[in-house]
Amino acid sequence: MLLKIDMHVHTWYSDSNGSVEEVLKVARQRNLDGIAITDHDTLRGAYEALEKKGDLIVIPGEEVKTKRGEILALGIMKTIPRYLAITEAINMVHVQGGFVALPHPTLPFFNKLKEEDMKQLPIDGLEVFSAITPFSGHYLEKNINLARRLGVTEIAGSDSHFFETVGDAYTIVYSKSRDLKDVLTALKMGHTSIEGSPSKLALKLRMFKTVFTHISRKPFLFG
Repeated sequence: MLLKIDMHVHTWYSDSNGSVEEVLKVARQRNLDGIAITDHDTLRGAYEALEKKGDLIVIPGEEVKTKRGEILALGIMKTIPRYLAITEAINMVHVQGGFVALPHPTLPFFNKLKEEDMKQLPIDGLEVFSAITPFSGHYLEKNINLARRLGVTEIAGSDSHFFETVGDAYTIVYSKSRDLKDVLTALKMGHTSIEGSPSKLALKLRMFKTVFTHISRKPFLFG
């Protein structure tokens, strides 16, 4: 079964302008099979999406700030605390049966890990395409090559901070069924491909203005 899932979506529970209802509505309009709700440091948006998902697949997740940068924790039901050692955070996701990917893995300033560091971590995948990333094509090639050297799953997502961008990029998951466990199994086995296109430049600029405004006020990185 071929499923189209945006693996990186934020809601207004963290740093997006989109309510859960708006995010789900756009996902349906763009003919996605599902989305992963990956708000920063909270599962509130994911819990609400699970209640309102209807026929959509919702992967509950969190974008977690660790001592060595951010991880995407997919398929979890308990929040992972901020600022843990990255290995500890990854292990906590795996204890819940979740999938761990590194977002924007080669984007300067947003990633603190070198390839040698990544080789030592029990990660499951890399976000090789993020629709909101500047110079997406340049980083896409770098990220795909990195993922293949590491032997991990390739995923894509919009990294949506505006409901209008949901589904700009997404992951094709070749899953046994629409059941969440089967979707996570397919991800862990690397049964994926990526699709999509960069988000509109105006929205990219708005997102990065928001990011750097917050960074100037407190030590917090968005992704």
